[in-house]
Amino acid sequence: MVSRRLLDLFLELARIDGLPGKEEAVAKRVFAFLSGLGLPAQMDGAAAAALSATSNVVCRVGGGGDLLMLAHMDTLRYTSSTVPAVTADRVSADGKNPLGADARAGMAALLYAVERAVNTNLPLKPFTLAFTTKGRHNMAGVKHLVLPESVRFGFVFDAPLEPGAYTVSSHGVAQFSADVLGRSADAAAEPEKGVCAISIAARALAGLKFGRHDAETTSNIGTIAGGSEPGTVPLAAMVRGQVRASVAESAGPVLDRIKAGFEAAAAAAGGAAAFKWSWEFAPYSHAGGAEVRRLADEAILGAGLTPSPVPARGGSEANVLNARGIAAVSVGVGVKNPQSNSEYLLLDHLSRTSDIAWQLIKK
Repeated sequence: MVSRRLLDLFLELARIDGLPGKEEAVAKRVFAFLSGLGLPAQMDGAAAAALSATSNVVCRVGGGGDLLMLAHMDTLRYTSSTVPAVTADRVSADGKNPLGADARAGMAALLYAVERAVNTNLPLKPFTLAFTTKGRHNMAGVKHLVLPESVRFGFVFDAPLEPGAYTVSSHGVAQFSADVLGRSADAAAEPEKGVCAISIAARALAGLKFGRHDAETTSNIGTIAGGSEPGTVPLAAMVRGQVRASVAESAGPVLDRIKAGFEAAAAAAGGAAAFKWSWEFAPYSHAGGAEVRRLADEAILGAGLTPSPVPARGGSEANVLNARGIAAVSVGVGVKNPQSNSEYLLLDHLSRTSDIAWQLIKK
């Protein structure tokens, strides 16, 4: 049975608009909530670096400890107009707007667990709470999140898995760009003087393989653009794509082949190509004996659930934390059809998620 207080807290948070980078009202409410409990809430000053209107909200309990619990504050769409339907077993969107359960359910679960602990004088471990900006955009908030140096383990309350499940691995995404330079010319009067950048890009793409490279590695071209108008041999073309891989080492050879393909096509035509790539988020994997998995299993068992470690279907803020040297997993919250007009959340899942957080912080 879900606590009425927990449900009310979720409904309150869910109706606050907070698009990526515009979560000021959400951050203000979280800051006030934690301060009202007598906890040391702070804004971490990351707004400028994250290109956001607000910084992350960080609360170091007992100095911060080695454990981090995190949820992002943003939703991809407006939620303030939603009229949630609460029934015996769930809370649902109204069919016209999203509910906001992603990720306000994780936020509510964390805040309620902490409030419950404070109000019952529960002996607590030192830990850090963080509520981040732009988690559903480019994860800039967690990339610039200011944390105590003592933090070693992270639990992101965000995954669209049922409570009890958590991610132990995730693919990474390497974004790449190929900028091709040709030579502009009048296509009617002197086309011979031109070098067509679009043709160079087309030849490079035609000679390369995209799609599935092995069971865990794929590549894709997402966008291509170039030229100015039909009567001019195009000077430039821009190609953007990505490589997904379960281990970082698998992405390198694919990216190298793409780079070589563009450079060869450009050189053959008398043009040039500049190739760049970077991880949007890197892959991670935690083996069976990892300490972060032991902590997750203990908390999930303590909440009366069966631990279910699974590979992630997509990236999350856990990827960023792992890349920062913090062993992190994403914890299942149970949100169904996230960000859609049919989004819903089972009340038992909301309660169980908060129980997991409670188990993580209690001594």
